[in-house]
Amino acid sequence: MINVRMMPKREEKRFTNEQLERANNIDLVEMLKGKGEKLKREGNVYRWQRYDSTVIHNNIWFRHSREVGGGPIQFMKHFYNMDFVEATKYLLNGEEGESFVQSKHQKYEKPEFKIPKLSKNMHRTFAYLIQTRKIDADIVRHFVNEKKIQETVAYHNVAFCGYDESGIMKQMHLRSTIPGNRFFLDIDGSDKHYYFRHEGSSEEVFVFEAPIDMLSFITMNNDDWQEHNYVCLGGVAIDALTNILNNNTQIKIVHLCVDNDEAGDKTVKRIGYELTENGVLWDRITPKMKDWNEDLVELCEQKNEIKMEM
Repeated sequence: MINVRMMPKREEKRFTNEQLERANNIDLVEMLKGKGEKLKREGNVYRWQRYDSTVIHNNIWFRHSREVGGGPIQFMKHFYNMDFVEATKYLLNGEEGESFVQSKHQKYEKPEFKIPKLSKNMHRTFAYLIQTRKIDADIVRHFVNEKKIQETVAYHNVAFCGYDESGIMKQMHLRSTIPGNRFFLDIDGSDKHYYFRHEGSSEEVFVFEAPIDMLSFITMNNDDWQEHNYVCLGGVAIDALTNILNNNTQIKIVHLCVDNDEAGDKTVKRIGYELTENGVLWDRITPKMKDWNEDLVELCEQKNEIKMEM
């Protein structure tokens, strides 16, 4: 079983406080630009195009997909697989005889998670999920009753919500209820460890990229569905899966139900490797089309055609 409680590795102190301060004051934006990396300016931060969930402000960075961040030393350890000594030496010595630019040390704070105003009227959410996405009405009502599916007052977006072990909301993913509108985002400050899910008592967990995929799969495989465990990654980070495995120790096998495309193949390869390394049994269940909602919509259309022919 994956164990998220890892003891920090002991690091021998080989540097003076002044050296450590200089290493941690390196301007990461300028360093990456010097390496030819592409960064996109967004307000007072830069988004690193190679890892697009990573934002950088001077010498401070935060990777939203993994919920990690820090200064330059942690940056080199996280992205370049250097140990503490290697990272510090590299930052102090520069590259090809040139020193890296120093930056003002500024603390980066993760955005506060603020729940938007929620609507008591969920007509648009029901219409979108049931009529447009073809998800079973009873399944939608189940998650609405648990307050895991809600609707915002502003723009009437459907909100898929995640809660921690104490029942406190920690995550919210918004999606437009207007057919054809591809608007979707995670509310700032959302904790991916608690992404949209259902926890049952079985030894299986089904893993999806997004909530609509999960609800579509359940609709097509709804026999005793509440007994099983289901979780969304909110992308490709493993945090939510790690969390549900640690909190449900009866789980013996992981079913990766990600998209049937190149990105899905890469996700399976990466997460499958981590699961294997941790002794967790897993397999892949693939939709016939690109994703599970496409399969569900096609199935409903076929049933309608049969009815019309009768």
